[in-house]
Amino acid sequence: MKVLIVYETVYPDFIGGVEHRNHALAVALGRRGHEVTLAGFCSGLVGDPPSLHVHSLGDLGALYNREGKRSTRQALRLAARLTRLDVRGYDVVETPNVPYVHLFPLAARCALAGKPLMVTWYEYWGAYWKGYVGALKAPAYRLVEWTTAHLGTEVTATSRLTADRLATARGRRRGSRGSRGSRSPVEIVPCGIEVGKVERAAASFPGGAGAGPPLIYTGRLLEHKRLDLLLGALPRLAARRPGLLLTLFGEGPDRPRLERLAAELGVADRVAFRGHVETSDEVWRELGGARLAVQPSAREGFGLFPLEAMAAGLPVVYCESTESAVPELVRDGREGLASPADPEALAERLERLLDDDALRARLAAAGRARAAELDWDAIAGRMEEIFAGLIRET
Repeated sequence: MKVLIVYETVYPDFIGGVEHRNHALAVALGRRGHEVTLAGFCSGLVGDPPSLHVHSLGDLGALYNREGKRSTRQALRLAARLTRLDVRGYDVVETPNVPYVHLFPLAARCALAGKPLMVTWYEYWGAYWKGYVGALKAPAYRLVEWTTAHLGTEVTATSRLTADRLATARGRRRGSRGSRGSRSPVEIVPCGIEVGKVERAAASFPGGAGAGPPLIYTGRLLEHKRLDLLLGALPRLAARRPGLLLTLFGEGPDRPRLERLAAELGVADRVAFRGHVETSDEVWRELGGARLAVQPSAREGFGLFPLEAMAAGLPVVYCESTESAVPELVRDGREGLASPADPEALAERLERLLDDDALRARLAAAGRARAAELDWDAIAGRMEEIFAGLIRET
């Protein structure tokens, strides 16, 4: 089949969770004999392998505004480009829910061409919009989110948290019998990872496992990632452990504040801000030198970084939040440890794991097994089934 995956940006022009997911899914579907095209704002990328094609919608532009929030102007720019997107040469079209407004023209183009559209939801915010854009703007954003929840031939979610919220918004209970036979109206299809690639990259770290800074984080440096909690936990750890303690991968508008905070806490020389990387392989290699992955974020629709860390043999310590799906992936006491969103509590969990080799080994083994269940080849097979069903019904 010929599959079109549409998003704002294309990997590796922009290395984010959704971009990497789209690329990895496309490659995995290619191994199953399908032809996949990634469409988005990007430079002159060339698809690799041959089964993968890239359709540029124009130059990348600014995805985020000065506050580190998604640019509304860029979202409208994407929507405008999609009004002219020709989908007739594809059997099925897939796209994520963000940035929402792009779903209106894309759904219209698919309907006119008689092509099925599958929308993958990573998060459903609802009341969370008030804290993100303010009380005045929140009703408009919530209306757009609620409206787009009803678009698409099929919708899926990457977590139970999102599936339940999405099903409520759509007026149907998750797990009830829908129009498509016995399948749930909001099916959960998690993200995957290339387990073998992560394992091989992690094993290539100079000096072997645990030879680098013990703690690692990767992701956008944004306020809701709550990296101030992680930095706040470092002074307690630094009192007993010399040298670098933490490697931070990623860029974002919160970096200057975090660098100032590290200096104020007296741990600036204990943190390595590695910034943007060209490929995910560099991050995966550094996972091999760490002992713990830390995810303090207040909001995560899935948790790709924790999953990659588990594949590399790292337990994950994460901070609790009602807006995070990480606990579904990393179960407290099984693949990692949950912590209250407090620097002292987080420091206690980190110290406990760093000092207890047996506990760390047990959680690491469980994490590897958990990650193996979500290899992209298995996820691609599930997506293939859904796509084939949509094509038959259309």
